[in-house]
Amino acid sequence: MKIEIPFNKWSRERLKEGKCATSRNKKYGVEGDTFTVDGIEYIITDIARVSLQTVLDLGVQEEGADSKEEFIKVWKEIHPRKGFVPEQKVWFHRFKLGIQDEI
Repeated sequence: MKIEIPFNKWSRERLKEGKCATSRNKKYGVEGDTFTVDGIEYIITDIARVSLQTVLDLGVQEEGADSKEEFIKVWKEIHPRKGFVPEQKVWFHRFKLGIQDEI
């Protein structure tokens, strides 16, 4: 199924550099669903419910951040009221590039 996942400017830039995961407060789709960002298709390969601490410990590079500090900074910018709460549960979506049509 084709779904939509919104990405901010920071994440769009990181997608071009290999970002292959996104943590969200809600679940977007299921394994096998596809979404498109800037004309590029991606396929969801895995979704797990984890704590932000787990993302910080294991998923920072997949998220596209260069460091734990950068991930925390970006998370706080996106969620200014709640901020970064390590025990908060989030949906960790992994994805890969989809099959692109040959021209």
